[in-house]
Formats: sequence, structure tokens, C-alpha cells
Amino acid sequence: MISFDFSAEQQQFADVLADFSTQELLPHYTRRAASTDFPYDAFKKLAELGVLGIGLPERFGGTGAEDPVLLGLATEVLARGDVNLASAPIQVGLVGSQIAAGSEEVQERYLPPLIAGEETLAIALTEPGSGSDAGALRTTATAVDDGWIVSGEKTAISWAMNASATLVYARTPGTTRSTGVSCFVVPMDADGVSRHHMLGMGCLPIGWGSIHFDDVFIPRTHLIGAEGRGFASVLNHFDFSRAAIGLMCLGAARQSLDEAVGYSLQRETFGRPISDYQGVSFGIAEQATYVEAARLLCYKALWAREVERPHTALASMSKWWPPQVARQAIEVAMRVHGNLGYSADFPHQARYRDVMAYLVAADGSAEIQKKIISGDIYRRGDVGY
Repeated sequence: MISFDFSAEQQQFADVLADFSTQELLPHYTRRAASTDFPYDAFKKLAELGVLGIGLPERFGGTGAEDPVLLGLATEVLARGDVNLASAPIQVGLVGSQIAAGSEEVQERYLPPLIAGEETLAIALTEPGSGSDAGALRTTATAVDDGWIVSGEKTAISWAMNASATLVYARTPGTTRSTGVSCFVVPMDADGVSRHHMLGMGCLPIGWGSIHFDDVFIPRTHLIGAEGRGFASVLNHFDFSRAAIGLMCLGAARQSLDEAVGYSLQRETFGRPISDYQGVSFGIAEQATYVEAARLLCYKALWAREVERPHTALASMSKWWPPQVARQAIEVAMRVHGNLGYSADFPHQARYRDVMAYLVAADGSAEIQKKIISGDIYRRGDVGY
């Protein structure tokens, strides 16, 4: 029989995170969301709870084997308190899982402080002329004695402004598309590296920015994985981060809907609570249904990865639809609150802006996800998963 229960250990972990999310994150979310300062204090507390080591090597402080469902559960619960901080386990997991394929020198330098919440790392893939079409990237890595010279520009990079280093994807000159692309870890204080802040409408604490590489020398020990295989590696890891992102957005939506329920029971018009009016209660019912359906989709994608079943299309479904559902749910919650929902003093407008970012950025736009899904459908000849 199919079971939708989490294990006792997973539920216990979720309960601990739920308390932290409610008591520590939620009261300060609106203030943090309005600032471009990275919340290092809260980030460090996530590390102390074990959130930043999920699926990363035990010898560096991680939990060990990859645990996609636990990662998704953590991001969903944390997003109820702060959707921006909830991205931390996704970012650290995505970066750390690739660093773990690097040299011993690189692993020892970056994994311990990453898992301990002492440093952050960015992922520099997107370029001005190649957004979702990452295979068209132009940043080059030219082989020289003992390493490579990297030159190019990356744009719309999350965590760019707070990272101590970044994973840079660059191609061997003369190669095309995904072939010849390698991954390197590049310290942000290396000669020839500069970064510039890009202010977005949301996700302000994440530190969105552009990074320029002007003939930056990269030693051979800083190659991540096999030379020329960097693009395939990051795509494989996107298959779990995309589903976790979907759950992150849905966690923020569930919190907004819960707040709308509470408010509608208390707010009265014409002598009755507004929850008595179908114009309010039916809207909440609809959005709760969409959120639950999208949530199950995300967990199915993570479960499929856990049991090593094909899940690329499920992951893409989890990236394009759940953020749409979350945005709609948050908008309904805003309307239930009336002018308070639109007020900058309340969290709904901040959640709305923060979730919007995942419709256009982070692991590929909605359009590129549909391209992946349709490609899989036509290869197989059916739409069943």
C-alpha cells in the first residue's frame, strides 16, 4: 500500500525546524526581506540545527548519503518562517554535492565552513547571452601550465554578493554547446574577479549579482569533477534542487493561507466574520487544493530520486508549476487581508516578491522546464509518470 507518511526521524526533524521557523524566523522575516544584508546570524543557526549538512560527507560535518526527501521537507518547513533563508539548504546542498567531487584540497577548504554556516558559495552558470540556454555559455577556460585562465561574465547569480567562492562553469575554447564545459571553484578574492550588485524586486538578502572574470588563474586542484563534464554534473544536481525549490515556494504559500484563515475568522463585516462569505472561504479552499496537489508532485519527484527512478521531468514539473501555485495562493491571502495584505508592515507582499523570483530564475525559467517536460513526453510517447 502507498504511504504518504514521513519516517519518525524525518517528522521529528521537521518538528524541530517548525519551532525554529515559527519562533526565530517568522517574527523577523519582513525586516530581513526588505534588506540586502545577508542574515549570517540566522544562517549560522541553521547550521547548528544540522540543516546545511543534509546529504553531504559525514567527515566534514554532513549527514552522509544524499537524502532528497529530507532536504525538501526542511526547505518547506523553513519557508513558512523565511522563504529566503529556506533556500540555504538547497544552495549548500547543490554546491556541496559538487564540491564533494573535487580534490581533497578543495573539499577540506570549503566543505567544513559551508556546512558550519561560516561561509557561502555561489553557482555561476547564467550569462548575459545564455540564460536558460546554459549550453551556449561563452566564458572560457584556457589551459596553461598547472591550471587554466578563466575569462568571461556571469549574471543574475544568487549569493554572489556574500560568497567567499563560486563554482564557475567555463568551456574550452573551440568547443560548442554542452561539450567541453568544466566546473571550477574560484575564490572571490582571486586576482581578476569582480562582482556587482543587481537589485531585484525580491530575494534581496540572497545577494543577486554579476561576476566578472578577467584572466583569472585557476590551479588544477580547483577543477570539480571530470574536465569537460561540468555541465552534465550540474544538470544532474538540478533534478533535486528544482523539486526542493517548488516546496520552498509552497511553504511560503501555506503560511500565507494559514494567516488568511486566522485573519478571516477575526475580521468582521456587517456583524459577521468574513470567513462566512464564500467569496473569501471558497478562494482559500481553491488555493489550499492547488497547494496540496503541487506539494505531492514535488515529493514524488524527490522520492523518485531517492529510489533511483527517472525524475528529470518530474523535477521540472516541480519547478515550473508549484511556484505559480504559490504566487497565486499568496495573492489570494493578500486580498483576504485587504489593505493590510498590501502593507509593507505585513509579510504577504514580501513573500509575493520573493516567490516571483523563482518563476523567472534559479535553475531555469518556467519555459525551459516545459521544454524539458515536453521533450521527455515525446521521447517516451506518453504522459504517464
